Amino acid sequence: MATTTKGTQQKRRSKGDGSIFKNKRGGWTARYRKKGLPDKEFSAPTKGEAKKLLDEWKVKIAIQDAITSNIKVCDYAQKYLYRKSLYVEAGIFKQSSLDRLERTYNTHIRDTEAARLSFNNLTADDITQTVNANKDTLSYSSIKKIYLFWSAMIKHAKNMGELPNNYSIMNSVIMPAENSLPVETKEIEIIDEKDIPIIEEIAMMPSPNRNERFLYRYGPAIVFLLNTGLRGGELLALGKSKIIWKDSRRYVKINKTLSRVKNRDKDAKTKTKLVLTDPKYPNSVRIVPLNKKADFCLQCMLELYDTNYFEKDLILATQNHISPTLQNIRNTLVKICRRAGIQEYSLHALRHTFATNIVRKTTNMGELKDAAELLGDSYDVVIKTYFHTDSQKKVDLVDAIA
Repeated sequence: MATTTKGTQQKRRSKGDGSIFKNKRGGWTARYRKKGLPDKEFSAPTKGEAKKLLDEWKVKIAIQDAITSNIKVCDYAQKYLYRKSLYVEAGIFKQSSLDRLERTYNTHIRDTEAARLSFNNLTADDITQTVNANKDTLSYSSIKKIYLFWSAMIKHAKNMGELPNNYSIMNSVIMPAENSLPVETKEIEIIDEKDIPIIEEIAMMPSPNRNERFLYRYGPAIVFLLNTGLRGGELLALGKSKIIWKDSRRYVKINKTLSRVKNRDKDAKTKTKLVLTDPKYPNSVRIVPLNKKADFCLQCMLELYDTNYFEKDLILATQNHISPTLQNIRNTLVKICRRAGIQEYSLHALRHTFATNIVRKTTNMGELKDAAELLGDSYDVVIKTYFHTDSQKKVDLVDAIA
């Protein structure tokens, strides 16, 4: 019905037309917004077609509140990821974990046939297909991430009352056996005992340049990792305020980790950003005593690095006063290994080496629990990962019988 303003007759827009507008390509775009859901846009050549797509989506949303099973998996996955982003804002979910979820979905699920199906038509075989699609090229841990995305998303929908509690499709999804995959799961990498003193010696070599103390800027950091077992992100997050003196000995308190994550800020000018967050697991919060080597390296780092402009309390810093990346430290380790003429080790091998050596020194269950606390891992993880005997000991036991 028409309305009149100051004698001029104007046609009132139909309900909902306010979300439809002409786009730069000469077509029409319909935009849907609702609190708690990500924005949704539809493009079409004509205004009528765009409105039809918008109206259909409104109906889907109305139905979704009661029956999510009629919604396509790809649409619900966006809602699930959006809710996870709200959890990040609330401080109850790590942004790095959200980044991993997004990568898994975008790489392995989003463009599959299963994602285009509704939950009503989705079968366990459809999900199994996405899980096994790249089993010839992916490791078991990567395949497991795909499975866990499906499992977590469906569990979330059930917890929200958007899928019925008896929706038990995941019970029939088939995961491949780890030993059947052509890509073998990597064993933990431990630095050879004879290589440790070589790495430490080269890492702490003085620089021929009078303006620099060490040949390798992050040499002391590498020796520090070898003698504390810290994770890389924990080292980057280590601050001066976390140094504790007790009984004439220094300890470091580990309660933060530094990560590089996707920059989700409004009007972000960079694709990624650094964030200081609490550790993923409660066990990771701990106090680590320093042995003489670690204490010396800590003092060297305090004297070597200037103020970190990202966070003034942080100990490590580049020459440009920003936080170094784990790749920076890894590159230093590679250079050291090449100079020594030994195999190249990964940065995580430093932690694995420390952990293995600590566990080997334990003589009872109590000491094993102490080792787990030092590492910031659970007792079960330490048993499974590091509590192993070497081959020579097994040979000696067999020979002892004869």
